[in-house]
Amino acid sequence: MENPDSPIESKAEVGSPPISRPARVTILALGVLIITIINLLRLLLSIANWDFLNSWPGVSPLYMVFTGLIWTLTGSLLFWGVWTAKKWAPKLMQAVALTYALYYWLDHVFLMDHPASGVMGAQRALLPVNWQFAAGVTVICLVYIAWVMSRPNVKVYFDRDGSNTDKDQT
Repeated sequence: MENPDSPIESKAEVGSPPISRPARVTILALGVLIITIINLLRLLLSIANWDFLNSWPGVSPLYMVFTGLIWTLTGSLLFWGVWTAKKWAPKLMQAVALTYALYYWLDHVFLMDHPASGVMGAQRALLPVNWQFAAGVTVICLVYIAWVMSRPNVKVYFDRDGSNTDKDQT
């Protein structure tokens, strides 16, 4: 029986081997890291080439810097949370995945330059040329993330530190 006055301790016994990171979590973390690096490059290159980007019509370099910064910070936090098995990381992973997919599609539909010429001019005015492929990849990635986060070994991995104090308060 536990002493209610004692500080909350880890569920794992002292000296027990740490739970290894599931391979699927490593794959997701590396995917987050790659997207984070791409957005960091977007941020840095937009700053470095500000005058050049500002001379072109269309999207402002400020938008590119802002989105690069937001996704770099978000991706860094998410990568750290997933890599170190923070209890909040699975929910953040799903929220960021949905938000990033929405951002990707809004950016491609409304901000990319789509020439309205040829047989499919009306469709091209809104959708990128390879929209079917991009939509398929988006759906596959979102389903994969949801599937990975629902696996029992992944749930155990993110719950291993016993930091859920809601259970301990009852």
